[in-house]
Amino acid sequence: MKYALITAPNGFILVKDFGLSYHLVLAQYVSTPGYIEFYETRRHTGDFIMVDNGAAEFGKPIGINDILSIAERVGADEIIVPDVLGDSEATIALAKETYWRIPMMKRAVVPQGRDWASWFDCLVELVALGCQTICIAKRYERLLGGRVRALQILAENHMLLNHHIHLLGFDQDPIEEIRRALAFYPDIRGVDSAAPIAYAQKKIEISTGVHASYEWNKFYPYELASSNVNTILNTCNPEQ
Repeated sequence: MKYALITAPNGFILVKDFGLSYHLVLAQYVSTPGYIEFYETRRHTGDFIMVDNGAAEFGKPIGINDILSIAERVGADEIIVPDVLGDSEATIALAKETYWRIPMMKRAVVPQGRDWASWFDCLVELVALGCQTICIAKRYERLLGGRVRALQILAENHMLLNHHIHLLGFDQDPIEEIRRALAFYPDIRGVDSAAPIAYAQKKIEISTGVHASYEWNKFYPYELASSNVNTILNTCNPEQ
């Protein structure tokens, strides 16, 4: 499984040092000096770049025109179709308004819902519009069965056969969440998180299992963050 390190510019040294080539660009930070410019350079090295829509931070995405502008600048391979946190009907409506602006082969969708039934209803509608990738948000670790249940639903409906899967962040314990997901479906394409730096900012190892929230652009000890990235990578690829 590929890993995208979410980070402010002060963490780009980790991206370079580990040769990370899978990225999720956060649209809401485009005005941060040096942020978007870094990913503009990565497009020329053959890296895989997704553009997020900001919904996880603001509850609803930023405007589609801004998202598309950012995607063009970084040469995005995929764009996360606008969604609304926890709201199946609003997500479906917003997707229908905007999906035609994004080429089908670049669409990544994020099903939303207050429970698994509404999440599934949203999933069916979004997949029917056509997409390349299905993203599973970290908030669904809190529903019965966690994101493994989401993967089970995808498997039961034969949606793992022709879609890539991306896990959006971690809810509580990064290492345990990766292990559970991969134990059910080893072919998950990727996951993103700022967790290695967030834990380093708190001066703790990522394997401790406690929760740590990332503080944008705050100082972190490099060696500890590097160790945390290494732990994530080893967990994502246990056979390497």
